[in-house]
Amino acid sequence: MLSLRPIHSTDDSHWASWVDTYLASFPIEEQRPLPSIERLLADEPRFKALAILSRDTFIGLLTYWEFPAFVYIEHFAISPELRSLGHGAQALAHFVRSHTLPIVLEAEPPTEAMAQRRVQFYTRNGFVLYAYDYYQPPYAPDRAGIPLRLMGTIPDDPTFSAHVAHTLHREVYRFYL
Repeated sequence: MLSLRPIHSTDDSHWASWVDTYLASFPIEEQRPLPSIERLLADEPRFKALAILSRDTFIGLLTYWEFPAFVYIEHFAISPELRSLGHGAQALAHFVRSHTLPIVLEAEPPTEAMAQRRVQFYTRNGFVLYAYDYYQPPYAPDRAGIPLRLMGTIPDDPTFSAHVAHTLHREVYRFYL
């Protein structure tokens, strides 16, 4: 049985597995520094971190933000040794079902094989690739920003995409350390 369990602090029993999966799953440019995540867990009520569990065993992570018009998935990963077993689709479906607002996320432009596979995964799971040109600001002053694409659970709409991008830049990427 798959479940999504909130992580409220670094004292959580799954925190070490969460951190290991986070660091193994994202390149440094796509990682929020751990002290920033810890501060957000303590001080930012819109930010949520989840442990993805299978029969109470940690198998992945998901972080997200709740905004008035949408929910933003910031990070989503299944532990590297457990990928391609259907856990990601199951966890994502569970997450989407638990929210009534549109859900958006960032994805690499589908120009290389791995990025194409990620976009296809999200498309199979109900997301639409938006045409909006999007740039993810850096997570820290010493890191580079990244050209990405937005994807969402509602049809592409330039006004909505622009609102999402503006909100993310103003509210999510203003946090460094």
